[in-house]
Amino acid sequence: MSMQSPAGGRPILTQTDLQNHQVGTGGQDIIWAPLQDHNAWPSAGIGSGGLLFFSTQKGQGTSSAPGAGAVAKTIFDTNMTLGGQLGMGNDFYTIGVEMPVYPGVSNNTTTPFALYPGIGSQASANTGFFANDLWNILCQGYIVFAVGTDRNFVQDGPLMNFPPTVGMDVAAALAQIGPVTTSLGNAIVYARGAGEPYTIVPVYLKATQQFTFALTTAATIALPSSLPARIGARLRGYLIRQVT
Repeated sequence: MSMQSPAGGRPILTQTDLQNHQVGTGGQDIIWAPLQDHNAWPSAGIGSGGLLFFSTQKGQGTSSAPGAGAVAKTIFDTNMTLGGQLGMGNDFYTIGVEMPVYPGVSNNTTTPFALYPGIGSQASANTGFFANDLWNILCQGYIVFAVGTDRNFVQDGPLMNFPPTVGMDVAAALAQIGPVTTSLGNAIVYARGAGEPYTIVPVYLKATQQFTFALTTAATIALPSSLPARIGARLRGYLIRQVT
């Protein structure tokens, strides 16, 4: 078992630690490696079919990565190599869920970031879309994470309950905005979901075990900016893989 350094730095590794993580032994190693997948959130809102995550692996589907264009998913979209399951020799120990949202971000090659937190020369009626789009999305949504056909391990919503663990910090909120009929101004309007990470009773996914992760909404509600957004799903946890 590793011990804390007397100076308060990185842990002191023991021989057992080294043996547990050595490569080429024919055993297993364990690394922190969340599963991640991303989808586009249409400007018109999510329809009755909802959004499925982790069901489309790299090389299939359509990328939502900024500026990628209408190409298949790559590592910038997902780290899944199979749809809805892990390949042989790979297990995953799931401990939590987060759902980052990126307003105004799309795979459009000319305007991948169509909605910036900081904007200039804007009429007052055009400010706040970043925060408003985010509010629209976070107030909706219901998540079902299931293993097999009927073993649900997450049934919860709205998306406000699944905050990202990282985000951009901004001190300013609004600056130099006058009446829409008389002046233009500059603004910084940024927001993100916040709160404690959404943790679950650990779920140990075995190789080739089917799982689904679906997001549905009660109604199709358009985003205030009329721009698409990007939304991610991250299963926080550990990858247990065969050492070769």
